[in-house]
Formats: sequence, structure tokens, C-alpha cells
Amino acid sequence: MFGDIDHILISSARVGVHNKADHGKAIPVNKGEIVEGRIIRPIPPHHALIQIKGRQLLARTSVPLNPGNIAFFKVEQCSPQCILKLLEVRPGGQAAVEGLLKGGAFSGFPFKFLTDVLGPQMASLEKSGEDVPHVLRQMWGLLRGISLGSHEVVRPELLRSFVDGSGMSWEHKLSLLALSGLQSSDQAKAIIDQDLKGLALKLLAGGGAQGLSNEEAIIRFADGLEQIQLLNVSGLEEKGRLFFVIPMQWHDGFAFAQLLIDLGKRQAGGAKGKDEDGVLKLSLFLEMSYLGPVRVDASVFKRQIRVSFLVSNREIEGLIRYCAPRLKEQLERHGFSLEQVTCRSEEHSNLVNTCLLDALIDSDEHYINVVV
Repeated sequence: MFGDIDHILISSARVGVHNKADHGKAIPVNKGEIVEGRIIRPIPPHHALIQIKGRQLLARTSVPLNPGNIAFFKVEQCSPQCILKLLEVRPGGQAAVEGLLKGGAFSGFPFKFLTDVLGPQMASLEKSGEDVPHVLRQMWGLLRGISLGSHEVVRPELLRSFVDGSGMSWEHKLSLLALSGLQSSDQAKAIIDQDLKGLALKLLAGGGAQGLSNEEAIIRFADGLEQIQLLNVSGLEEKGRLFFVIPMQWHDGFAFAQLLIDLGKRQAGGAKGKDEDGVLKLSLFLEMSYLGPVRVDASVFKRQIRVSFLVSNREIEGLIRYCAPRLKEQLERHGFSLEQVTCRSEEHSNLVNTCLLDALIDSDEHYINVVV
């Protein structure tokens, strides 16, 4: 299953800062210098891709930066890591998706853009008896289809189905179609109809997203999904890590789970690094109505599993410990041995802001911090 995950993506050539040839090179700036940079794209929740002196740099920043804007920085520090102080931001001359993250928290990014618009609109149209545009009905049905239901048994093929329908492998599908030779328009239609990103782009191209905030939400979804694709390309190549936001459909709406898969670093030719011994690591974070924020970290070696839980209060910690024997029984039923279960509590304010996406971001010299 994980062999097919390599195809989540768009070409890594588009992410110049992540090219291995640039690794460790100094940024051509001097302390105290005022430099100009163009914001290429924000990468939520705490990063942005910025072009400075012809080079694309990944900046860690808590400052909202819009694509196309021109920013001026003062170089505060050059080594061991470049730190730039943001002085001024001006509107850029290039067309951009304005305010990509305006009003949107990271939770649920980018699928929350769709659920917040499609859910109410579908309910309104059906209640009024109006015809629901076919492509909107398709998107809503596909979004619900790739989401995990509240009482649904988790199937081994769940992640594969999610990746296939979410748009994460849209470009790979197109490349396969181009290589095989397009025999009829029905082939392209079949691919589009089963891909959330394909349907979003179809809706935008046909003008069907206009009105009722549809267009802005669809653009935000497509652009946000592409940003996660970009990070997954570099994360897989550099660290063997992949990140997903998976919609979960409850009776009263949607929640969103963060999933991080660590396959281990690779050597040239795709071999695993020497520091890895075949251990698969998984991290899951979600907010639940009763349990609150919960983070689960698991390591799997052959059929042996170690699991740790991080929760926000002592009561939930006690509940997790109480349920540990049942978890052990369920895993044994599937042929796994639970070697260890640990649980501890963390301050709610710290735990609720968990972002597993940070595990894809390095702090090497070819990254910069942006401070205000």
C-alpha cells in the first residue's frame, strides 16, 4: 500500500528550496542589509515560500503573508540560521488568491473550505426545491464518500480510497492518462468525476463556482490542497514522511483528523536510511466532542506495536488507561502484539494547537525565520 504513496503529488521541480543541490548553501545576504522578497505562496499554518535574490526560501513565520505581495526585510542574523525582520509589505503586481487563510484556522485545512460552503448550500437548495448543480452534487457526494463516518469500521483500504478521491493524486492520474493516450473524452470525464480536485477545477473553469461565496471557497480549497501536496513531495523525498488531513463526518457536521506517516529516511535509489530498522511510525491528532484534543503516537515493528496517548486532563487519561486492555485484545484479534501503552496529560491550550505538519519542516540553513 505504501509503495503507491510515492504518487501523491506534483513535480518536485516546482519546489526549488527543497532541491538537494541547494542544501546547506548560504543565503546571499549580509547582516543589516535591507532585502526585497516576493511572497510566492503561504504554506499553512506557519510557513511561506518567498523569493529573495532569485532563490526560493521556505520561511517560518506567524505573520499572514499573501501570494504576490512584495515584502521588505532587514537581515538580523546570517548564521547559523538566517533571521529576517519584516519591515513592510506592499501589494504585488501579480494576480493572486487574496487572503488565502483569511478567517480560516488550520483545523480542517483545506477541506473545511468545502464543508463550510457546500453543506449549507446543499441543504438550502434541497429545502427550497431548486435544482442542485450537478457538479456541486458530485463534489458533495465525493467529499462525504472519502470521509470517515462516526460509526464506520476503519478499513485497511481507507487511506488509499481517501488519497484516490481527495485530489492528492490528481496530477499523477493526468500523467498516466497522457502516457496511455487519450482515447475518448469519457476517459477524462471518468477521472474528473472521481477526484475532488478535478471537480473543483472543472467547476472553476466552467464558471459554476460564482455566487454565494462558492468561487472563493473552491479556489482556497484547490490552492490549499496543492500546498500540502508540495510539502508532501519534499517531506517524502527528504524524510520519508507524509501528512494528511482526513475529514470525519459526525451527525452534527464535520471534524478533521491530522495524520502523519513516517516511513523512514531514504538513501539514494530509494533504500531506507541506516538509522531506520523497518519501524513504521504513525501520529494522529483529532479533537473529539467528549475526549477533547487527543494525540496518538504509534510505532510498529513487524507485528509489535507501541502506543502513547496525549490528552488534556486527568479524567480522560484515566479513561484511556482503563480501556488499554480492550485495545490490546482488539489488536491481538488482528494479529498484532501490543507491547506498551502510555498516556499522559498536557495543558489544553498547548495540545489543542498541535500541528503534525511541522514534522515535514526542517530548520536547516536553507530555511529562514521571519520575525516581526
